[in-house]
Amino acid sequence: MRIATAIVAALALTLCAVAPADAAKRKAKPSCAKKGSKTVVRSRHVRVYTAPGVRAEGSTGTGLVGCLVANGKKTVLALKATGESTVPGAFDNVRLAGRYVAFSTRTTDTSCKAACPPDFNPNTYSVRAYDLRRGRRVRLVNTGPVSAVAVTQKGGVAWVQGSQLVAVDGGGQRVLDTGAIGALSAEISIVSWVRDGVERFARLR
Repeated sequence: MRIATAIVAALALTLCAVAPADAAKRKAKPSCAKKGSKTVVRSRHVRVYTAPGVRAEGSTGTGLVGCLVANGKKTVLALKATGESTVPGAFDNVRLAGRYVAFSTRTTDTSCKAACPPDFNPNTYSVRAYDLRRGRRVRLVNTGPVSAVAVTQKGGVAWVQGSQLVAVDGGGQRVLDTGAIGALSAEISIVSWVRDGVERFARLR
């Protein structure tokens, strides 16, 4: 009887030791959740969100973050840093296709403050795209103000800048169309848009 009691007690101790370990493993499962975050775009495989308190390259602020659902891998895409003389003032037109995220930015330079010359323009603009699987930027193009962005599943990017529809992909940068561009979108490797009531298409590499 004493032997049986000892065996039961040993099994109980073993189960108590294993249970917390299993619970810890479950708790440590990769996640794209973050307290205080707000989803911008998402798919079954990717969540792109904004969140406060994001740190990147020595600065902290509100960040735009892309996260792979499968493994919880996070990539900081842009940061509205606090206390900096040159900071992104906005990131807009965030689009997602497969593992690629593209968006437009406006960066404001406040370094000269009251001493800025009369013709000084503090704003610069760009279009950027990231490969979330590799965790790195694959496109960076300086632009003017951008009103729409589209990205393909191969990482090609198109955007509307004034009256021009511009694209960049493996073949370089080029103007796809000019005029009153509307309804810009992308599917797989094709971008589509409407001009003069007619839908038009282009394949990006």
